[in-house]
Amino acid sequence: MALKQFLLLLFISAIWGASFIFMKVLSPVFGPVLSASLRMLVAALALFILFKIQNYKVHWKRDYKLFFIIGLGNAAVPFILYSYAALYIPASLSVILNSTSPMFGAIFGFLLIGDKLNPSKIVGLIVGTLGVIIVSSFSFSNSSFEVYISIIACVLAATMYGVTGAIVKKYAQHIEPKALTLGGMLISGLAILPFAVISPVTGVITLNVLLLLIAFGVFSTAIPYVIYFKVLKEIGPVKALTTTYLMPVFGIIWAILILNEKLELNSVLGLIVILIGIYLISKKKKMRISI
Repeated sequence: MALKQFLLLLFISAIWGASFIFMKVLSPVFGPVLSASLRMLVAALALFILFKIQNYKVHWKRDYKLFFIIGLGNAAVPFILYSYAALYIPASLSVILNSTSPMFGAIFGFLLIGDKLNPSKIVGLIVGTLGVIIVSSFSFSNSSFEVYISIIACVLAATMYGVTGAIVKKYAQHIEPKALTLGGMLISGLAILPFAVISPVTGVITLNVLLLLIAFGVFSTAIPYVIYFKVLKEIGPVKALTTTYLMPVFGIIWAILILNEKLELNSVLGLIVILIGIYLISKKKKMRISI
C-alpha cells in the first residue's frame, strides 16, 4: 500500500467516524427513519450531479432490484438502526459496535458464498464476540430498556453489513461500485421515506440543522464512498479493512472533543479485544506501507 492510499483511508476513517456525531445531533430532530432517508437522498443527489458531470452511466433498468436489496441492507436499515441508537447511547459506543462488521462478514461469507473459516478466523470470531460482551457489560447492567434495544440495534446493523457484503460478492460483481452506491442510496432512500411517519420530526429545523444535514449527506456519505471505492479498486478489500481499525478511534475522538462524552474503561478494553478479533479474521500477509 502506497503512503497516498494509506492517507486516503485515514481521511475516510476520520470522516466516517464523524458520521456518528452527525446522527447524534440530527436524529433527535428528524427522527431515525427520516434522518436515514434524507442522508441517503442528499448523498444520492450529490453523486448524481458528480456522475452527470463525468458522463458516467448507471444501468438502472438492469440492476434496480440489486440496487434496492443492497441499498436496504448496506445503507437504509443500518442507518435507521444507528440513528435510533443515537437517541439513547453515546456515539462512542455506537462506533465501537460498528467495528464488528468484519466479524459478521466472515460468518455470512462462510454461510452464503462458501468462504473458508480457518482456525485464525474462528478464534477471531470468538475473541470479537468477547469484546462485544465487554463493551456492552456496563451498559446492560446500569441502563434502561431503550439502551438495551439500542445496543442490539447497533449489533444488528453490523450484521446487515456482513450479510450485504456476501450478497454483493455473490450477485453484484458485474456492477461497478460507483453505480451500486448511487443506485442503492437513491432507490432505498426513497423506499423508506414513507415510513418516516413512524418517527415524525420532533425538533426544530433551523438553517444550521439543514446545513448539517447537507454536510452529512455530501461530506460524510457521498464523498468518502467515492474515495473508498477508488482505493478499494487499487489495493483490494483486505488492505482496505484498515478503515475498520481506524474508524472507531476517530469516532471516539470526535465524541470526546465535540460531544464531551466520557469513555468508560470497559469500552476501551472491549474495543481493543474487538480489534484483535478483527485482525485475526482479516489477516493474510503483513501490510506494508511504502512511499
